[in-house]
Amino acid sequence: MAAVGKYVIYQEGEYFYKYMLKANNGQILIISEPYKTLKACNEGISTLKKNLESLQIDLEKDKKGQYCFRLITKQGRSIAQSANYSSKASALAASVSFKKFAVTEEIIVDENESNHFKVELFKENVDSKLNGKYRINKDEDGDCSYSLLANNGQVLCVSQAYKSEESCKKAIENFKKQVYEGDFYIYTDKNSNSFFKLYNSQLRLVMTGETYKNKKAAISAVQSILAFAKEAKIV
Repeated sequence: MAAVGKYVIYQEGEYFYKYMLKANNGQILIISEPYKTLKACNEGISTLKKNLESLQIDLEKDKKGQYCFRLITKQGRSIAQSANYSSKASALAASVSFKKFAVTEEIIVDENESNHFKVELFKENVDSKLNGKYRINKDEDGDCSYSLLANNGQVLCVSQAYKSEESCKKAIENFKKQVYEGDFYIYTDKNSNSFFKLYNSQLRLVMTGETYKNKKAAISAVQSILAFAKEAKIV
């Protein structure tokens, strides 16, 4: 069967638009960063197609050991991320093969796709607390990630993997900044499961939180991050 791709544009709540690139078997190949308008989202697809051969491929490993790839422009802007793969080799192969689907001219707007999650902007002032900790963890491959812990030792969030301890420490400093300058959004599915996403002021994803059984628990996690992130020390 010939490779036939399709771009599907959808909304996340009332806040922004994203597009997915799907293969002809329905597999989701990549999901874009968010855009504030439908027009900007369409322009994002055009940017992707125009820069297919010059895009930098950035492989990432998440906290569960799965791999994905990000598409980075020459200007250093991340414009899309792939689905997760069980191995680095699979993600690398997919980062090459997706291009044959990306040249498609088919673009649709799918309102049904927009109904998978209810999205709410979290806005609340939270007082800082002392004795939180950033713990740097190193896995068997030598990659590092960080966890933010409350003063009782509860893990509040866990980062993606970084190639070195130095880059992990830089990511912590960026995270501390974006917690207070960016925006948290609470996502809730039809089964009431909830998680948060933290975006910076340019709508670039900083972190996705764990999935909780209800919105109240996800909000509580965000409140705790806002309380401890600023004063927490690296241990």
